[in-house]
Amino acid sequence: MTASRPRGGPSAIRRVAVVIVVLAAVGTAVLVAVDSGVDSEAFLFTAFMAAVGFAGAAVLGRGPDITREAALALGVCAAVVYDAAVLFGAAGAVASIAAITVGVAGLVIDGNARARRLADATRIPGAPGPTAALLGHSRAVHGVGFSPDGRLLATGSADKTAILWDVTDPAHPARAATLAGHRGAVHGLGFSPDGRLLATGSARKTVILWDVTDPAHPARAGAFTDRGAVRAVGFSPGGRLLATSSAEREYSSTGGMSGISLFHVAVILWDVAAPAHPAPAATLTHSRGNLWAFACAVVFSPDGRLLAAVSSDQAVTLWDVTDPGRPAETATLAISSHYWLGPSVHAVAFSPDGRLLATGSDDQTVILWDVSDSARPARATTLAGQGGAVHTVAFSPDGRLLAAGSPDKTVQLWRVR
Repeated sequence: MTASRPRGGPSAIRRVAVVIVVLAAVGTAVLVAVDSGVDSEAFLFTAFMAAVGFAGAAVLGRGPDITREAALALGVCAAVVYDAAVLFGAAGAVASIAAITVGVAGLVIDGNARARRLADATRIPGAPGPTAALLGHSRAVHGVGFSPDGRLLATGSADKTAILWDVTDPAHPARAATLAGHRGAVHGLGFSPDGRLLATGSARKTVILWDVTDPAHPARAGAFTDRGAVRAVGFSPGGRLLATSSAEREYSSTGGMSGISLFHVAVILWDVAAPAHPAPAATLTHSRGNLWAFACAVVFSPDGRLLAAVSSDQAVTLWDVTDPGRPAETATLAISSHYWLGPSVHAVAFSPDGRLLATGSDDQTVILWDVSDSARPARATTLAGQGGAVHTVAFSPDGRLLAAGSPDKTVQLWRVR
């Protein structure tokens, strides 16, 4: 059930792609010249397309797989092709499609590769590398969580399922069971402190409680409907409370406009002492009235005194929930000083001793924070992996392993102690 990314020189498919891109670039130059005549504008445009095509070929020859960011570049390509059709006719436009699309995608890949190499170069010496990769989901992985005894790892995915993995041997994980029942992507999940229950949350406002006493034969113990799309769940250390983070759509009118869709992100505490009959206990407002707000993650500290919550404001908020009815904000962890340009944070997790807090973001890194003093948290180290954006993280019970899930369908295990 495990696999690792192939390494080494270019594959046969990649070599073929390089040849195709080179031929497309040369063919584009010839066809544009024939169709338009060799004038200054045609020469400059042909040179541009050839340069982009060759750049794409060079990147394909050594770069990683195309990432989702390349799709955005293709939108720009459409505008360039349209201009080519206007200036040089349909023949020149059609001939330019291959060189431009692959070339621009190649430049995007090159940018991602440079960012990854920069992350590797700036990584603190001695930082750990991934131990294994779990390949069981058919779509993006959005949630991960270890059982208290460390023998099980649960993963949730956009394929509407959760998978229980036996990670007794971290280097050779094995699938124990697949949990089906949600009608939407499974974003949040978490084990109860005694390991008997697993909570899984969907984008369809549903939370299901599973009895996983027998991992090979899990049973549905209860369920409830939240106020919005559930993106994260987390049990309190005592196991009586379950925190859910969700985004509820609301409408407001401002300046004479009506029907503006806003999102209210809130953390709700549920009493799940009786799994078959869960009941809401308190609501903690995390953000309100944001056009793009969505819930990302929520987790209690091991002593139950702190609650860390993440939403689309690109920051992590720490709350003192000693009294759940009167929560108090203690600190905000700034992942980046640039709100619009900085990476979006998707995941957060406390280490078993409560001294470290891990945050995962779009820049493919995991940051470890020292939160011994909750009022003055400090960045401890940064882990740079080989996968995509980090959408979920979780520590093993002994604090030695950290799991990180990505939209590229993989889960990486880090040895952090």
